[in-house]
Order: sequence, then C-alpha cells, then structure tokens
Amino acid sequence: MRNPKIRALIVTAATLAAVTASAQVAPPPAPSTRPAAARPAEVRPGVLAIPGALGPVARPPGGPGGIDWKGAVGGLRQSGGGNSPVGRGLDQAAVDKTKLPILLPNDADLMGGARIYTFGDYYSITADLTGARVSLTGAAKTTPLPATSKLNLPNIGPEQLVIQRTVDGQLASFVRYGVLYTAELRCDAPSDARCRTETYVRSLVAKSTVVVMGKAARQAAGLGA
Repeated sequence: MRNPKIRALIVTAATLAAVTASAQVAPPPAPSTRPAAARPAEVRPGVLAIPGALGPVARPPGGPGGIDWKGAVGGLRQSGGGNSPVGRGLDQAAVDKTKLPILLPNDADLMGGARIYTFGDYYSITADLTGARVSLTGAAKTTPLPATSKLNLPNIGPEQLVIQRTVDGQLASFVRYGVLYTAELRCDAPSDARCRTETYVRSLVAKSTVVVMGKAARQAAGLGA
C-alpha cells in the first residue's frame, strides 16, 4: 500500500479491535437448576427436633439422676404403693417403663378408670369425673419452682406448691422427691365451683401420697426388678 496515512489507520484500527476483543468479559454462568444439597439439621443439647413440627421442642428439664430415690422409697413403703388398690387399674407395661416414682392421690374411686401414658422420664395420667377431668403428670425436675405458698404434709414436710387458674379449671404444680408433679382439673361448665376455686385441686394434691414404682424406677432406686 503506497499511502502511508491509510496504512497507519488500518494498523491502528486492527490494534483497537484486538484490545477490545481481549477485554470482553465472559457472561456469568446460568444458574444451576440442580437442587442444593440438604444442609444437616443443627442439633443442640437438650432440644428434641420433631419432623413436621413448627420448631424445636425442649425436653423436660433435669433427669432421673436428680431424683431423691431414698425419699421416694420411703414414700413407697409408707403408702404401701406396691400393694395399694389405687394404682392397680393402671397399665402395668406403662408403669414398668416409667423411670420415676409415680405419685397418685389416695382416691380409689377417682383412679378406678384412670389411664396412663409414659415416655420414660415423663408420664401423664387422666381420669374422668362427672362434668370434669383430672390430669396428673410427673417429670424429672431439678429447677426449683417460684412457689407462692407451702403445703405441709405429715412425714413429708413443706414442699413447693404453685396453683394457677386456667381457662377452664385449676392447675397445681409441686416438687417432691426431686420430681415435678402437676395436678390439673378441667371442668365442662365455667360455673362449676370445683374449677372456680382452689379447694378441689388443693385437696387433690394433699391426697397425692401413694407412690408407685414399676421395673425401671425400682431398678434406678436400687430395689431390683
């Protein structure tokens, strides 16, 4: 090419084209359609994860190791719980699986048709009354309750007791033998006098003196099977 100016313009254009091509950035990769690997669930001590639940469910506090087995055995022998007719109607297989002393009110009529559900270190007993229901529970417990009153029972001594008014009844919570027990009364009619005052549920706690132990509790207490 004889015209040096035209030749210089062609060289310059070619150089700019090469630089521009080398400076281009490759487009970002398309998002993957493959599902991400499932992240393992986080497990924290003392928390039980239940599939399908809205959130973690805390386990009952404490454990069978914190139970006052010496005191519970004394209550068992004093109340004749091993031979008491009060607990004979309960499912023996469930009683044997319960790892803590079961506490029952000394009321054969109330406990005649009672039903027990157990999870080892927690149990629930339900019984029906005319127009009302009673629920008794026990759970391993080590944290003291913020008791508002004391209940003195012969040969047992003062223990923590909290009574609360619920929507349809009364709920009493107390600690004995290192175990958290509750007695709840629920009435069909809001006007039922048994649920409007503390009298019935307090008497229910006062009558709760019968100690029953199944195989698991007797082994933990050193009594054998």
